Amino acid sequence: MSMPNFLATNRRGFVGALAALGLQQLFAGDVFAQTPAPSDTWLDGMKGKHKLFFDVPEPDGGTALRHAHGYLDGWRDAYGVAERDVNLVVGLYGRTTPWGVTDAMWEKYKLGAAIGLTDSTTNAPPVRNWFAHPKPGDPVGDGTPASSIEALQARGVTFLLCNNALQRWSGRLEKSGLGSAKDIHTDLSAHALPGVVIVPNVLVSMTKAFEHGFGSVRT
Repeated sequence: MSMPNFLATNRRGFVGALAALGLQQLFAGDVFAQTPAPSDTWLDGMKGKHKLFFDVPEPDGGTALRHAHGYLDGWRDAYGVAERDVNLVVGLYGRTTPWGVTDAMWEKYKLGAAIGLTDSTTNAPPVRNWFAHPKPGDPVGDGTPASSIEALQARGVTFLLCNNALQRWSGRLEKSGLGSAKDIHTDLSAHALPGVVIVPNVLVSMTKAFEHGFGSVRT
């Protein structure tokens, strides 16, 4: 059936108005706004008997990393459970988004200052990601490298980094005069820490984890 003339005319007018307003992106999509193609491959190896998702939007001095270290130790030392039988996933978003990127990004985009940290050795914001690989004396976690992202990854912990949060941070850093949001987002995404998985939305990933038998806790 052909479209009545008045509907065809109204449709053309509507689309034309959208184009005039620049809203055609609602249909074509915006490259910067797009998220990575959804993939749940990070869940594929999660076959442990004990599964927990740490919801971590706030740095809080690396408390979540200390808890992750203690969680694994507790299963091993108190219950004799091997780490292969424990699946722990840590979701980074909000103010923990910078945890998921490299030292170079911390220096370039002043991420230590952005989350209000001070390096006691310099009395200035840190320009390295001490949550990933702290040095002795860094006020992170329990003060030892054992509660670093790198050490926890070596014990099988999976870290997810929210792309939605990366986009928001990119916009914030653009307003600080550090480049265009699109370029910053590309840069941050390309410099995620080794082994950190960028997911479209960490809260959706949390739901996916629930569907695979995970519990959750905010730390």
